[in-house]
Amino acid sequence: MRNLPARTKLKVQKAAPMIVAHVKELLEPLDYLKVLNLQDSEEYNIKVKTNAEPFSDEETKFWRYQSRFTLEFCKALEQSLPNNLAFLSYNHLTNDLTVVRQ
Repeated sequence: MRNLPARTKLKVQKAAPMIVAHVKELLEPLDYLKVLNLQDSEEYNIKVKTNAEPFSDEETKFWRYQSRFTLEFCKALEQSLPNNLAFLSYNHLTNDLTVVRQ
């Protein structure tokens, strides 16, 4: 069997707006004040946390979104950043958001 790339195209991924909005509600404000003093080329890691009560349903939903709805979770992180910061990557294992200045 030959490899036919025309038949193996990937679908365009679309984020669910309801989940993105709920993740943004559950996000604790990001600590990006240290980033504002960085040079343009430097990267900075920010720990992502939730503002939900410990051991509540909201906290459980937050971590479920983080593990099962990664596209929506990253979209919410990107939308919560100020205009002068750009989303570079998110490491779901260590829960680190890497940003750079634009």
